[in-house]
Amino acid sequence: MNDKLKELKEDFVWGPIVEVHEVGDYQIVEYNPQIFYRCSGTGKYDFDRTLFHPYINYNDTGHSYKSLDQALIGTIALKHDGLNSQAAYYFYKMIGIGD
Repeated sequence: MNDKLKELKEDFVWGPIVEVHEVGDYQIVEYNPQIFYRCSGTGKYDFDRTLFHPYINYNDTGHSYKSLDQALIGTIALKHDGLNSQAAYYFYKMIGIGD
């Protein structure tokens, strides 16, 4: 494990890490999210749910997604089209994934 990946794992605060997926410039942390009640964290984790939080070259994107597919698509759109990109949304619609 390289030092940047080790640091990413140590600094991750969104929940217990299940696995880190690495694809080229992308690192996607699969984790169990915290349970919230009335907009406040309870300190407990939902081990029945999994979310995916991507990084680009070990830089946090500030987003989490419901599936690995959505995380990959969203991260690619973010990297190539910027923060205000709608590319991922329309791609989800084209292939029939997402909400």
